Amino acid sequence: MPDALDLSMVASSALPAVFTFLCQRLDAVLPHRSSARTVGPEGEPEVPEQLVGELQLPLRVDPGRLEARRAAVEALALGMEHYQRDPVQISANDPLLMQTLGRVREALEDIYGQRFTFQGENCARSGPFSEQCYGTVAGEVTGMEAQEAIRGSVTSTIRARDVGPGGKIVGMKARVIEGRG
Repeated sequence: MPDALDLSMVASSALPAVFTFLCQRLDAVLPHRSSARTVGPEGEPEVPEQLVGELQLPLRVDPGRLEARRAAVEALALGMEHYQRDPVQISANDPLLMQTLGRVREALEDIYGQRFTFQGENCARSGPFSEQCYGTVAGEVTGMEAQEAIRGSVTSTIRARDVGPGGKIVGMKARVIEGRG
């Protein structure tokens, strides 16, 4: 996964779209917050043209990862409210905003299992990823599996200290794996 905290390479002109996209994703994972704002319809997100790569849609929240990060995500959402109320304050020259957006992106990438890469960044394109770490694998571990296809810029990283007898690690399984880029 790219350094999610560094959004410094995103062009200033793209920053409002990045901000809006990340705020909409916060509202989607924390639905009780969306009643205070106008939010797009539920379902597939409006993907800004500044997003580089291809997301696997519809986006799906990993409930376990959301619960593990809920307190942090709620705190980040509170930190973004000032900028939502006064969008004129959105500036690439604001280090607090840039750090907050980076942390929001990092949390959302973990919750959705997908990278969100924007124009100007020198890192892997947007798309699904899987990162897993294990001590000992005694059964089967699969990084990604799909019925029909895994599309876009996909990455599966599995680390295991030991693979025991009968253990098996598979990075990706699919009928079709398409790397579009």
